[in-house]
Amino acid sequence: VRFEIETATVDPQAESYDPSGLGGYVRALGVRHHLLSHDVYGAALRTRPTSICAYCSRMRRGLLYRCALRRGCNVLVLAHHLDDLAESFVMSAFNNGALRTMKANYAVAPPSAARTGLRVIRPLVYTREADLRAFQRESSLPVIEDNCPACFEAPLERARVKRLLAQQEVEVPTLFPNLLRAMEPLMRIRN
Repeated sequence: VRFEIETATVDPQAESYDPSGLGGYVRALGVRHHLLSHDVYGAALRTRPTSICAYCSRMRRGLLYRCALRRGCNVLVLAHHLDDLAESFVMSAFNNGALRTMKANYAVAPPSAARTGLRVIRPLVYTREADLRAFQRESSLPVIEDNCPACFEAPLERARVKRLLAQQEVEVPTLFPNLLRAMEPLMRIRN
C-alpha cells in the first residue's frame, strides 16, 4: 500500500506554548509539516463555554480536520493514549452524567465541497502515557509538554482528574486495565 504522511500541529497562541522544535524535527525527516495557528484559548474565553477543555478540544480537532481535508488526506491520526481516554471518560461521567470517551476509529462526514470524508484513528489508545514518555526519552524525540492552552495558565479539570486517577492507581494497580475494559465498548464505531 502506497501512502504519504504529513503532520500538523495546532498552535493555540498561548504565551508559553512553543511548538517550534517539533516542526524542524519532522521536516528533517522529509515530512511536510503544517503549523495551524489559531487563538483557541482566546476564543474559548470570549465564548465562555461550560467546559473550556471540551471547547478547545473541538476547536483543535476542527482545525486538524480542515487541514487534512484541504490537503486531500483521507486518514487523520491523533496521538491520544490510554491516560487521555481514561481522563475523558471520568470527566464525562463526573461532569455530564454520561459514559463516553473518545472513539479509537471513526469517520467524519465529508463537507459538501469534499469528495470524500475523513477516517480518524487513535492507534495509541492501548498505550500508557508513561510508556510513551519513556520511549520519547530513549529516542530523544522532541515533545510539546502540554497542548491545552488553559492548562498553561492554571491546571483545570483535566489536570485534576489526572491527579485523581494517579492517586487511585496507587490503591488499585489494575485501574487502567479495568478502565480500558469498561471503555472498549464505547470506543468502537457504531454502524
